[in-house]
Amino acid sequence: MQRKLHVLLFAFLTMAGTVTLQGQKSLIKAQKQFELKAFDLAIENAKKALKNKPHCVECHTVIAESFRMMNANVDAAIWYRKMEDLDDLPAVFNFNYGLLLKRMGQYDKAKKYFIKYKEVNPEKAELFAASCDYAKQELASAKDFELNLYNASSKSTDYGSTFFGDKIVFSSFRKDFKRSLAVNNSSIIQDDRCQLFIGAQGVTGTVNNLDFLQPDHLETYDVGPVHYAASAPKVAVTKNNFRDGEKMVFSNDLELALFTADVNADGSFENIETFPHNEVGYATGFGTMNESGNIMYFASNRPGGEGGFDIYVSYFKSGKWTYPENLGETVNTPGDEITPFFDGEDLYFSSNYHQGLGGFDVYATNVKAGKWNTPANMGNGVNSPEDDFYFVKHPAQNTFYLTSNRLGGRGNHDIYIVHKAEDDMEIMEDMVAFEEVVPAAVDLQKDVLVDNGNTPSVTAVKYEETNSIPETTTKVNTPRDNEPGNSIIEDVVDSEEIDFNKILPPKAVDLNRTNSKTVSLVGAKRVSYGEVIRTNSNVYFIQLAALFKNRANMDNYSPLSAYGNLYKFNQSSATKVKLGYFMDEYQAKDILRKVKSMGYADAFITFEPLNTSTMELVELSDASNGYSTGHSNYKVRLASYEDPIWFDVNSVSDLGSIEQWSKGDWTIFVLSGFDSKSAAERAKKNALSRGFQDAELVIDNGGILKSLD
Repeated sequence: MQRKLHVLLFAFLTMAGTVTLQGQKSLIKAQKQFELKAFDLAIENAKKALKNKPHCVECHTVIAESFRMMNANVDAAIWYRKMEDLDDLPAVFNFNYGLLLKRMGQYDKAKKYFIKYKEVNPEKAELFAASCDYAKQELASAKDFELNLYNASSKSTDYGSTFFGDKIVFSSFRKDFKRSLAVNNSSIIQDDRCQLFIGAQGVTGTVNNLDFLQPDHLETYDVGPVHYAASAPKVAVTKNNFRDGEKMVFSNDLELALFTADVNADGSFENIETFPHNEVGYATGFGTMNESGNIMYFASNRPGGEGGFDIYVSYFKSGKWTYPENLGETVNTPGDEITPFFDGEDLYFSSNYHQGLGGFDVYATNVKAGKWNTPANMGNGVNSPEDDFYFVKHPAQNTFYLTSNRLGGRGNHDIYIVHKAEDDMEIMEDMVAFEEVVPAAVDLQKDVLVDNGNTPSVTAVKYEETNSIPETTTKVNTPRDNEPGNSIIEDVVDSEEIDFNKILPPKAVDLNRTNSKTVSLVGAKRVSYGEVIRTNSNVYFIQLAALFKNRANMDNYSPLSAYGNLYKFNQSSATKVKLGYFMDEYQAKDILRKVKSMGYADAFITFEPLNTSTMELVELSDASNGYSTGHSNYKVRLASYEDPIWFDVNSVSDLGSIEQWSKGDWTIFVLSGFDSKSAAERAKKNALSRGFQDAELVIDNGGILKSLD
């Protein structure tokens, strides 16, 4: 019997040792795959290792970082949150988690983690904590630029636009174009590699006018970006190791290489020559030439720079490219500076270290008195919480092109057309045939142009299909809490509720402010029905269309009211129609999927401050949720506030439905839902008795309030 126990114990220990060894092997394999940028495989093997060692910090790190490198923000956030309960976290945990949260637009939470990072690197922590405050301020400011999605963008990664004559050239991982390869080339896996395309410029560019740039025998499936010298038959060519949907830049990259080539009449190129200053063991790429082709700006992580990728310049003199010069610490930082573009006067580039909104932001600088000026952030409208790069200027127009993975795009990375906000209408009229871009499921009597751009600053993260919701979930107050899929991840979003009733004065008194009828009703817009909007924090909307005419049948959008309120935003040249609002990225993506399944194929997500002064609630004749014209037009104006925090909703919530209206910096609260004028008058008397001394009877004439007292 004792011998049998010894045999069983030995077998158990042997099996346990085998299991432990297998777990270690899985982790080692995962770490190696991470280094090779095979992130999907790294996640798979790290999860295998976790089965044997549930509290393995290295396993969690590989998974979280792999998701972050794959731009799968929500999944990465879930795994970072799990790591907080573990011991002996990596020194860079707080910094990397902060970077992720900043890219998701959660600036307050990101700042907390950057501050925690002070124990490791105080200077860097202070810089990035301050950048969160800067980002919040910038996103709340007016936009100098408007964006429109380049219509030929695909569901895959499209990037690195440049110009050849009147054509746009860019790289793409798109899968809807196939080459008719000969049998001896059939082993090429086209779906996994990028190819170069040439097509029409402007919003009207579609897949119908796209074509391969390179003939079959010249395409190498690893090229991009390229940049042509405008007045010379030369092109700068970067060969890359990019993967569809994943990050394009790693500070320790060593697989990017720069080349030059001769340009043919159709824009294709051949006779590729290696740039003589590529560094073995380091990356050199993102080359851009001046008009004459004798100046080359590029990015490299070679030693001797400021850190990470820096921007360099080389000159073609006496038949040779001069030794590259680093642009210096004014332009370059300890982070990464990439994708330079020089228009002959200004240098544009992207950086993830200069003060910005999120990942990579676009900056501009120029030379004054022989020195580079401090780079200026291109600001809200160009930049977003995500990665914004490959910023280039159109050679003949006051228009720019940009690559971004901001929320709301068509694919993983998309190409956007950028122009001055005040030029928006003129440019759109020149470039867009309205009837050609209205989504098939919506007919607003040809009064609507769907805006494929992304006006607010957010980024385009691909929607991650998930089969299950994490165990730790919570609910938020949404337009329809019981709608399937509306649960959100508590790990990702702070949903702390503030009990305003505990801090309100006993009556509706705006302290030291005028609370009377002196605020005119002329120009007031309804912004909410049945709720009070008190915050100006950043939220998510789903943009549906842009109206360029005054009249449109908004009832065509009524089916979408099941998922939230419909709003109009009056902007520089158009009125944007948006669905929302949503506090969480995960929820916004889930509802976007449902919206698109209903036929609104060009809808996209925006991320912006909840600014009631720019909003107007859409009035629908029949809505399953939100505001509809189902009652009489007699209402009671209660009071006007400069800060809605002082409105005591509970003191009058039993008298009728609360409507919130906005006029400039003022918020006006109105009671509605009455069946007759006499019912409204009774509600007015009750409001007066409860402290609303300036309550008055008003009439709502199609969204225009007029006093009857």
